[in-house]
Amino acid sequence: MPTGSCLCGEVTIAYEGDPVHRAICYCHDDRKMSNTQVFQVPKSAFKVTKGQPKVYTKVSDHGNGISNHFCGTCGTTLYRSGGAERNSDKIGVRAGVLDDQSVLDIPPAIEVYVERRPPWVKQVEGAIQLNGKYEIVSS
Repeated sequence: MPTGSCLCGEVTIAYEGDPVHRAICYCHDDRKMSNTQVFQVPKSAFKVTKGQPKVYTKVSDHGNGISNHFCGTCGTTLYRSGGAERNSDKIGVRAGVLDDQSVLDIPPAIEVYVERRPPWVKQVEGAIQLNGKYEIVSS
């Protein structure tokens, strides 16, 4: 069972199974939150195992409410919920908070908001390329 925590260890998380999606997103929110991979996992397989994250909800680029769950002590965002209707049954775990960092050795299978990818970041070979409307622009 993959586990993770915030920087200070006050909030810990875990999920069962493999991520439904392994993605990197270049939207404004994700670029502000370190731009690491996001693992979409089923809500039913996810749990907070210690502590109580604070929640900040905002309107996403698509007009949906999206909630950031973070440690109130150190500020680390651990996961997001909400957003697009297609993700309502998933949690977006920030892969950088996972204890086993070898999970980041596997490249993401999807890149989102590729039109906002910084010019110095190369396209991930073999990853599905989605624009900000979630349309495939190349694969």
